[in-house]
Amino acid sequence: MRFIFLLTIFFLIAPDSSITSDTYIGKWEITGGSIIEIYKDGDSFYGKIHKRAENPLSNFNGLDNKNPVKELQNRPLLGMNILNKLKYEDGELSGGTIYNADSGKTYTVKVWINSEDIDLCYIRAYKSFLFKTFKARRVKSDDTISISN
Repeated sequence: MRFIFLLTIFFLIAPDSSITSDTYIGKWEITGGSIIEIYKDGDSFYGKIHKRAENPLSNFNGLDNKNPVKELQNRPLLGMNILNKLKYEDGELSGGTIYNADSGKTYTVKVWINSEDIDLCYIRAYKSFLFKTFKARRVKSDDTISISN
């Protein structure tokens, strides 16, 4: 009886094995319409802008206008890495940064996948103890999808 109890506890607290580091790889549409592509390079994960939102908040010319480094203000946003140096640990990506092209600021970031729906992930940007979380839905083809708030 004790063995069954311990086995039950183990399965309740064990991480969901259906989410691996490779589960994160692919294209994700963020609420608002932008699509980022998460990929792995060595032991780190990165995310680049694959498609911009139909109605962007800023940088209407498609360039990194808000970047504090003047030499980078003319680089195109498409293909630019915004997620940098994330590591996979305990089922999530963390320890890296996210660049917000709308403000030109960089924040620490954590990305995790919903264990009940592996096509839904959350991207949380931190500034001190404050944070903002974005939903993203996996894009299964080149067609974009819409997600609700």
